[in-house]
Amino acid sequence: MRRSGEFWELAACGAAAGGISVWVLAAAARAGWLRALLDLFPRGTWDGMTWALIPLLLLVPMMLQGTVVAEFSARPRPIARTIAGSIGGSILALAVAGILVSTVLRRIPPSRLGTLTRPLPEPLLLAAAVLLGAGSLLTAGRLAGSLPLRRAALPAAALGVAAAWLVAPGRVLSAIDVLDRIEVAGFFLGVMVGGALASAWLATRAPRPGLTGPRACRYNVRNPGRRLEHGEEGGGPSLPSMARK
Repeated sequence: MRRSGEFWELAACGAAAGGISVWVLAAAARAGWLRALLDLFPRGTWDGMTWALIPLLLLVPMMLQGTVVAEFSARPRPIARTIAGSIGGSILALAVAGILVSTVLRRIPPSRLGTLTRPLPEPLLLAAAVLLGAGSLLTAGRLAGSLPLRRAALPAAALGVAAAWLVAPGRVLSAIDVLDRIEVAGFFLGVMVGGALASAWLATRAPRPGLTGPRACRYNVRNPGRRLEHGEEGGGPSLPSMARK
C-alpha cells in the first residue's frame, strides 16, 4: 500500500477509536456513572478525586487512539510516539477550534445564540458519524485481513448512517445529544480529527537515514573479498603513501 493510502486508513482507524471513546465517556457522564464512581470514595475526598480522575479519563481516548494507530501501522512504531502525537494533535486542534469558535461567536447576535439547540450543526455530526462508521469497518477489515471490507468501508458507513436517519431519526438525535455541550463536542472533534491525523502522520513518517538505518552500508568500510598478496594494495592508496605525495 502507498504511504498516502496507509496514512488515511490509519487516520480513520484512529478517528474511530478516539471518537467512540470520547462519546462513551460523555454518555457515561450523562448517565451518572462517573458520579457513581465517586460514591465509592469518602465524600471528603471528592474534590481531590475529581481533579485526579478527570485528567486521567480525558487521556484514555488519546491513549487508545495512539495504541490502535501503532498496532495497525505497517512499520513497527513505538506506542509512546503515536500516543504523544494523539495528545499533541488533539491539543492543537482544540486550540485552533477555540480561536475559530470565539471569532464566530463574536459575530453572531445574542438573540441568535439563544435559538441554537446544539453546539455543532447536525450535518457536521452526521458526517462525523460516517467517519466513525468507516473507521470501525476499516479496523475490522485490518483485523480480519479483508481487503473488500476495507474498500467498502466508507460507502457502507454512509449508507448505514443514511438508513438510520431515515428509519429512526429520533434515536440518531438522541445519540447526537450526548455531545450537547460545547466543550464536549469540541473535545470530540479535537481527538477525532487532530489526534487521528497527528498520530497517523507519526506512524507513517519515514525515519531519517543514519549509521544504523537501511543506508548504513554506504558508510561501512568494504572488506576485500580475498586475501591480499604481498605488495598488493587494496581499497585505494594508504595513508602513508598519500602523505609522501
